[in-house]
Amino acid sequence: MSVQWESVLIWKKARGFTLIELLVVISIIAILMSFLLGAVQNAREAARRMTCRNNLKQIGLALMNYESTHGCFPPGRGAPIPGVFAPQAYLLPYLDQTNLQLQIDFGSAPTTFSIANGTVYDGTRNYPAATMLVSHYLCPSDPAGGRVPGVAFGGTNYVGNTGSGTVSSGTLTDADGVFFLGSHIGFRDILDGSSQTVAFSERLLGLGSSSPTPSSIDSHLVILELPSTAEPTAAACSSSSAGTWNLERGGKWILGNYGNTLYNHTELPNSMNWDCMKIQQQKGRLAARSRHIGGVMALLCDGHVQFCSENIALSVWQASGSRGGGEVGVGF
Repeated sequence: MSVQWESVLIWKKARGFTLIELLVVISIIAILMSFLLGAVQNAREAARRMTCRNNLKQIGLALMNYESTHGCFPPGRGAPIPGVFAPQAYLLPYLDQTNLQLQIDFGSAPTTFSIANGTVYDGTRNYPAATMLVSHYLCPSDPAGGRVPGVAFGGTNYVGNTGSGTVSSGTLTDADGVFFLGSHIGFRDILDGSSQTVAFSERLLGLGSSSPTPSSIDSHLVILELPSTAEPTAAACSSSSAGTWNLERGGKWILGNYGNTLYNHTELPNSMNWDCMKIQQQKGRLAARSRHIGGVMALLCDGHVQFCSENIALSVWQASGSRGGGEVGVGF
C-alpha cells in the first residue's frame, strides 16, 4: 500500500462527528423520545380511563341490585339526623364490601359534625370504617390516590347526581335528580327514561393541606363555601371574597352532602368556574370533574357508562341531570 493511501485511511479512522452532526443526532433522539413518552402517557391514561369506566360500571350494577332489593335507589343524604349517610355507604354490600358495611353503625353519625343550633353529633363509632379506602370509589387518573392530603378519611371520585341544579339554588331538598335528602327514587320515578338520566359522575379530590390564594386557585380542586345567609347563585359564586375556601372536596365517601359525595348539573363538566356551596353543604353549584382529556365519565340510571364531553350544550347537560323534566331525545 502506498504512503498516500495509508495516510487517507489513518485520517478516516481518526475523524469523529462534527458539532453540527452531533447536534442533529441529539435532536433526532429527543424528537423520538418525545414521541415515545407521549405514546406511553397516552397508553397509561387509556388504561386508567378503562379502569374508571369499569368502576362506574360496577357502581351501576350495585345500583341495579340495590333497586331490585329495596324498590328504590339509596338516599343521597340519609334522614333524619344524625343518619346523613351517603349512597356510597348503602351500596357497599353490592360491591363485595359487606364486611366493611357491617362495621358501620347507621344509628350514629357517619362522621362528627355540628348543626346550626350548635348541637354536635359524634361520629367516633364510625371512624374506623370511614377511614377505609374503597377501590371502586377511586379513579386512577386522580393523583390524590384516594385521600385528600392531610385527611384521614377515605375519599371518593364518584358522586351522585342531585339533579339539574336549577331548582332553588341546587337544593338537596326535593331536588329533581336521583340522589337528594331522604330520596327514595326508583325506576318508576325516572320519567325521562333511565337511559337519559345520569346517576353518578366523576369529581376530583380537594387540595387538602395546601392553602391557595385567590390568585392561584385551581378551579378544579376547591369549593367556595358561602355563609349561611347567602344563596349560591351564579353572581354570589363568582366572587372569591364572598366566602372561604373548602379544600377537602370528596374527602369522605361515607357522608352525604355536596362537599363529599354529591354534585349537580348547574355547571358544565370540568367548568372553569370553581365549585360553590352554602356552608351547610346542602345547596350549591358543583360540577362533574376529571383528569380525563376533554370530559368526564357518567353512569346512567340504566347502568351504562358514557364519556361526556366538556363542550356539551348546557341545556342538554342539565336535562340529563333531571329525572322528570319532560325533555325529549336527550343524549350526549
